[in-house]
Amino acid sequence: MVADKLVNITLQDTKAEPADSALGEINQLFHLQYAKRKQHFADKITHGHILLIVRMDSRLIACCGDSISEYTVNGPGYHRRKTLSHSTMAVYYTLLQTPQPNAAALLHNLLVQLKHEAGDAVGQQLFTATQQLLNAAAYDGTVDHGLILEYSRKLEPVFAQLMLQSAMDETTQLLLYLDKIAEQFGKATADTFFVIFGGPQARYRQLAKQVFEKWCQESADIVVDTRHHVRYYEHGTTVADAVDLVATALADRELAQTFLGHADALEQDVLGLVAEQAIDRCWQRSKKTAP
Repeated sequence: MVADKLVNITLQDTKAEPADSALGEINQLFHLQYAKRKQHFADKITHGHILLIVRMDSRLIACCGDSISEYTVNGPGYHRRKTLSHSTMAVYYTLLQTPQPNAAALLHNLLVQLKHEAGDAVGQQLFTATQQLLNAAAYDGTVDHGLILEYSRKLEPVFAQLMLQSAMDETTQLLLYLDKIAEQFGKATADTFFVIFGGPQARYRQLAKQVFEKWCQESADIVVDTRHHVRYYEHGTTVADAVDLVATALADRELAQTFLGHADALEQDVLGLVAEQAIDRCWQRSKKTAP
């Protein structure tokens, strides 16, 4: 099957390349020594020389050596608002993809639940818009695209309120916990790293990233490189992943300063530094040799 073939295409390990040359052994030596240096920085984190703050799932985790504190950022109110938003999309997909008799039963139950949860003005707006859509769809016996567009138009102010409420709630909670963490551990921002784990959408959790960046910028430290201290990890799942990410950042920063002249040179693909020049030259060459 195609799916099986796709799963079997995986990343290749190139640490011993070129395999047919002594250079392969030199490459292995570099990666071995680099791994040792990374472990040195990982040990600094796990021994408490660095405060690590990780934003993951519904929680904020603060680690300093063997002291670990856990705070719930997204409580029941956040998840209620998120589920209200998802309910509208559940309606859309059910109408789009489910045979009408089955859809009618599913959506009747959904509407009953929404009515029970419509305890504030925003919830009531959402319930009313959904009820109107389902009544119109039942009357017509089909789902006209115009009905969906009208539904989405009515939901615009609802989504705006839900998003603003969620953002205000999360920002308030993050600032509250950052104050507690700062008081508990007493670490300078220069000795603090923030890691934000991603989620199902690319560049998820931008709000947390912006809160951490502003926190760094307003710190009492004389010089703090915000980009260095606030890190985003799209596929991170454990605190150990965050430790590895920060250890990599510290090792790369040291290496870049030593060999490339500035500390953030390895914050991108090194070939990106000369990409524009190389592309222009290759582009011109390919145009000249084209038939």
